[in-house]
Amino acid sequence: MTSMANKEWSPAELKFKAEAYCAAAERCEYDVRLKLRQWNCISVAADEIVDFLYSEGFLSNERYCRAFVHDKLLYQGWGRVKMEYALRMKHLPAAAIRSALDSIDEIEYFRILNHLIESKKKSFPEQSEDAGNSLFRFLLQRGFTADEIRRAL
Repeated sequence: MTSMANKEWSPAELKFKAEAYCAAAERCEYDVRLKLRQWNCISVAADEIVDFLYSEGFLSNERYCRAFVHDKLLYQGWGRVKMEYALRMKHLPAAAIRSALDSIDEIEYFRILNHLIESKKKSFPEQSEDAGNSLFRFLLQRGFTADEIRRAL
């Protein structure tokens, strides 16, 4: 009996699986290529499938970057620095990344930053210098710049 991981997929099956994978959620080329590798797709077929996905609108760097930025800001409270780094790790074009980051609403961005500050402050037993430093480090790790943090504080 053959397991699903070792199954040999035909090019048509791989294309269909890749379409379904992209239709389920916004994906980028990097994620699709990883999935194709998991399905034991050879690189020539992977190139053809990726080209097809772009031509049919299943893949779009700009759309992926906008969705990623929106979701990471809204649901995980990430700052621009962390989002940019994560997108660069997926080998996305700098122009698409910059466009998505530039589309962030400043009022919403600082509302989320202030919400993070207020939430984190509650976890400190008292106002101390160490608490302020911990808060600052926490926000830096979330991807906010020192200037943004100072402005919000």
